[in-house]
Amino acid sequence: MRYVLLLLGGLSAGIISTWAQLEPSPLAPEVVPPRIFIGPAAGYNRSFHTANIASFATQTECPVFERGSANGFFLGVTAEYILGDPRTSRSSVIMRIMFNNLPTSFEVAGDNYPSRLTATIDGRDTQVVINTSTRHVAEVSYYTLDAELLYRLDIGELPVGVVVGPTFGFPIRGTFQQRYELTSPDYVDIGGRRYIPVFARDTTDPTLRYTNNDRTIIVKDGDIEARTGFRLGIKAGLQYELTVGRWRVLPGIFYTFGVTKVTSRENWRVNALQMGVDFRTAF
Repeated sequence: MRYVLLLLGGLSAGIISTWAQLEPSPLAPEVVPPRIFIGPAAGYNRSFHTANIASFATQTECPVFERGSANGFFLGVTAEYILGDPRTSRSSVIMRIMFNNLPTSFEVAGDNYPSRLTATIDGRDTQVVINTSTRHVAEVSYYTLDAELLYRLDIGELPVGVVVGPTFGFPIRGTFQQRYELTSPDYVDIGGRRYIPVFARDTTDPTLRYTNNDRTIIVKDGDIEARTGFRLGIKAGLQYELTVGRWRVLPGIFYTFGVTKVTSRENWRVNALQMGVDFRTAF
């Protein structure tokens, strides 16, 4: 009986001690969850450029670059401020500083018709007609440093939040390389003057360069002309929240719509589908 009383006494003391720890003490302040979270972010960009860029300004019959896309990335830091009571809040303000790579590749079909060239047959130069195909290609690199101010609202009790807000971008680098490529037949080249496109005939333009075994003319290669120094966008998407140790891990998918233009000359804008992960810990 003595051992039973000792066991009951020990259990009672343990229960009382545990209950005392659970009950808030008037002498100890209540622990409030953190309100500010900070950490890195990274992800993938699929950039979409919509434009109206003439392939050659002096040739009205030349095609126009209108739509292009390519793969890029983003890296940066993110901070979140919980609104209201951190214990029950379902909304927050998110601030992000991001380095974005938003490239693109434009392509437009060129000429596809019979062309005359001079061929040597039996030791004599003879005029022959063959079918040739060409294309116009433009490769664009575009880098911005963006500040994002986003509002997040959780969907009910789910660990999913709707995120929306403006982005303020500052383009820090942009290049534009335009090429005129002879795609077929394989035995014809431009540089040897066996096939000469309209814009290159009877010209001494020093900006034209030949490459790819003289089957390609590099028409432009350098910085984007008349590039604007500010980019405004609207961003919206969804984030899912996970907890891993001290970290909140938030994979998300967003779409950023470009409001301002890339240049002051053309109607050229950049949009992006973004998928990535934010990592935040209490600060």
